[in-house]
Amino acid sequence: MDELLRIIFLTAGALPLLAYPFMAVASLMGLASKPGIKIPLFNRLMNKFFLWGTLLYPLVFFGCYKLSEADSGISGEYSLIVEVLPVIFLCLLWVSFKFMDVPGKGRE
Repeated sequence: MDELLRIIFLTAGALPLLAYPFMAVASLMGLASKPGIKIPLFNRLMNKFFLWGTLLYPLVFFGCYKLSEADSGISGEYSLIVEVLPVIFLCLLWVSFKFMDVPGKGRE
């Protein structure tokens, strides 16, 4: 059962890597651009977290993958936590994507 959970969580974490080359180019372009309008601090932080997070995601995934292998020395519930970390990181990226835009005049 543990091996099945490991495969499920690591597969769910690996699927976004298929689109990584396109996301990396877009993130680099976003980091290189200068905003033309004044952006609130919270939205700037969410924007930077999303852009840097998408660039660093392969390191998070492959680091967790190496730690979750059977011969890494991590066992029990710690192994499950390491296997779920890429999915949690993706959820954090989704939240930052949701809040990275500047609110329009009609929204508050």
